[in-house]
Amino acid sequence: MEPVPQTFRPGRAWLSEPRCFPLSIAHRGASAYAFDNTLRAYEIAHELGADMWEVDVRLTADRVPVAFHDEDLKAVCGLDLKVADLTAARLQALTAEVGREAPLFSQIAALAARLGAGIYLDAKEGEAASLAIADLLAQRIERVIVGANTPDYAAALIANGCPYPVSILVGLGKDPFPIADRCGAEIIHPCWERAAQRPDHLLDEAFFAKAKDRGLPVVTWHEERADVIEALVKIPILGICSDQPEMVARFARSAVPGPEIVCHRGACKIAPENTLASAKAAWAAGFANVEIDVQQTADGQLVVHHDATLDRTTDGSGAIEEKTGAELALLDAGGKFAPFFKGEGLPSLGAVLETALQMGGKLYVELKEADPHHTVTSVLETLATEEVFFWAQDPARLRTIEEAFPQARLMARAEDFDSLETCLSSLQAGIIEFNALNASLAAFEVVRAAGRRPMIAYMGKDVTEIERLLALKPDLFNVNEPFLVARMLGKSV
Repeated sequence: MEPVPQTFRPGRAWLSEPRCFPLSIAHRGASAYAFDNTLRAYEIAHELGADMWEVDVRLTADRVPVAFHDEDLKAVCGLDLKVADLTAARLQALTAEVGREAPLFSQIAALAARLGAGIYLDAKEGEAASLAIADLLAQRIERVIVGANTPDYAAALIANGCPYPVSILVGLGKDPFPIADRCGAEIIHPCWERAAQRPDHLLDEAFFAKAKDRGLPVVTWHEERADVIEALVKIPILGICSDQPEMVARFARSAVPGPEIVCHRGACKIAPENTLASAKAAWAAGFANVEIDVQQTADGQLVVHHDATLDRTTDGSGAIEEKTGAELALLDAGGKFAPFFKGEGLPSLGAVLETALQMGGKLYVELKEADPHHTVTSVLETLATEEVFFWAQDPARLRTIEEAFPQARLMARAEDFDSLETCLSSLQAGIIEFNALNASLAAFEVVRAAGRRPMIAYMGKDVTEIERLLALKPDLFNVNEPFLVARMLGKSV
């Protein structure tokens, strides 16, 4: 690595700042939801609450640092060409041909500066590190870690005056402490994700005693197992890498008071609406409630899809009620949202219910063109009554559910009745939904006095309007932008 001229001098004080939870480090961006090392992956990482972004950097033939993990283009483009033998323009043209992206590192640095994200730099060789660090200094980004895969590389970074702390990545079966002692690394990063099902058990008291003696913060491997992440956030580590940074950030959000956030059609800005991917993203992020829409096929099967027709969100066309479940199972419900999700299927209700059960998620089930008896029976065979509530736009269908399933929890919309009093008396709905126009503190008082819970539905992203609605203190908030709302709640405490 060549010495980097410095006008901006970053500090290291941030490494020892007190924090309740480890930093969430998005591994190659939010690579569970977008192609890795792309601007989209890093934009989503920010949306999901990541504190830092791990970026792989390579140098092109014309000495331009680009975000790209592999040495060659075999996996991405099917071409036996090396990144180092291509100009940046040629690399970008080839990746664009297959719907991918190889952004310049300077673009990612600028994005990080604008969004306030830190960078975990994994530069694959010295000159790439020097040029990437120059970009980070130019953007005045302070929260940066430079990762090294070998002790010699770490020592070279440090000897040449790396302005940022250097982390040494250590493979399974190797003791990180003598390695760090030899090369002078300031952070240790055990890459132990393949150490059985519970690699966190290797980070025991003896491990942390050695780390403390040397003043070495610890960053862990990329981790996506819920039980392992839950254990990791409770031990004294600096950060956790993850393809799903929301799984780490959820613990910080869980400590923030506020209404229960209902994710409308799942995390529908992160993954295709009403798919397993969008539901999983919402539950993985710690949001308990996911709203889904249920339709019925020609052969009586129940599927999750908003529109009565297939054209808007899938590669199919026509009415769902005219298709069989087998026909719908062949459709792609993800490609229109983003190329990354091509192949994501249109899910059956049963698949969503099983996923909710596995992940401990709750559901808000809206009945579209689906039989009430069939739908409610299917849901309550899998989920407990307290884990789900139902709504249909036609009040008669809600009354059908109320009569046939008195134990089922219902939602009613105030706007569907002549008055709030009529809404409360017509149905024994435990949740009363309001919109941005009819929600008020006075109405909420009436609802709560009747033993019901007020919910607001707002599908916009106007921050001022969200602030106003949150000030009304609803019990539930049904939104398209759950991560935005969660960030706003976090800043308000």
